[in-house]
Amino acid sequence: MDKFGKAFKDFLTTTDDVDDVTEEIEVQATSDYEEANQKDVLRTDAKMIIFEPRSYEEATSIADYLKIQKACVVNIHKLQNEYRQRLIDFLWGAVYAIDGKIQQVGSDVFLCTPKSVPVNGQIEAAE
Repeated sequence: MDKFGKAFKDFLTTTDDVDDVTEEIEVQATSDYEEANQKDVLRTDAKMIIFEPRSYEEATSIADYLKIQKACVVNIHKLQNEYRQRLIDFLWGAVYAIDGKIQQVGSDVFLCTPKSVPVNGQIEAAE
C-alpha cells in the first residue's frame, strides 16, 4: 500500500478526535402516580469503525478493533470475490471469540459488535 493509501486509511479509522458524550434526558410524568423528577441517562459514548477492505490481510485490523470493544461496519463490495467468504468466516470466528454478534445489514455490508455494544432490531433479508 502506498503512503497516501495508508495515510487515508489511518485518517478514516482514527477515533481519537471523537469525544465521549453523555446525555441526560428528563422524563415527564404521565400520571399523578409517577414521580415528576424521574431521569434516565442515555449513554452515547459507543464508537463505531467503518471498514472497506480491499484485501484479506485487512481482516486482522477489524478483529483488533473488535478486541478493544469497538463496533465495526464492514463493507466488502470492493474485496475480490474469492476473498469475501474467507473474510466473513474470519470475522465470524473473531466475533465468536469475544462473545459478540455479526449481522448482515446490506448486500455486502456486515455489522460486527462486541458483547458490550447492544444492537436492537434486525434487518430482514429481501426475498
